[in-house]
Amino acid sequence: MLRSIFFSLWYLLRKPPWDTGVSPPELLAHIANHPPGKALDLGCGTGTNAITLAKHGWQVTAVDFALPAIQSARAKARRAGVQVDFRAADVTRLEDVHGPFDLVLDIGCFHTLDQAGKQRYVTNLKRHLAPGGVFLLYAFFKEPGAEGSGLTPADLDLLDDALQLEQRVDGTERGLRASSWFTYRL
Repeated sequence: MLRSIFFSLWYLLRKPPWDTGVSPPELLAHIANHPPGKALDLGCGTGTNAITLAKHGWQVTAVDFALPAIQSARAKARRAGVQVDFRAADVTRLEDVHGPFDLVLDIGCFHTLDQAGKQRYVTNLKRHLAPGGVFLLYAFFKEPGAEGSGLTPADLDLLDDALQLEQRVDGTERGLRASSWFTYRL
């Protein structure tokens, strides 16, 4: 609940630093190399990537718990002339979201969840991905002993137990902390 209030206030009062308004090359490469299908964008923010997918023919459902972000995303989609099913909801509780999805996208959401939330998230992920579906994840890593969000070795084990890792590309989050792009397949 506090996380939802925090993120909602951030979207209301200022533009979050992660909301660049630009879809990353990793997503654009996926779009270029896969035919359109059904996509689920988890932690969609103001909808940049969901709108990019819709512009390329994908049928998109996008979820974020920050209502101001969803309201902004809906307005952006209308201006772009695309249809996206934007939902203000918790990514760990997706009872009203119906797959299966060919692509599930997460750019910076999973690594912010607590351990119980990550477990529920992965359970939902397995339920929502189509057989052979792709989970495209961008996340940064938590420094050992540090407080706050980020991926841990246990998180990677959780994902590896549920999905097959196809690719991992390491980098840094704004040049400050280790991050990676992951491509998993169900």
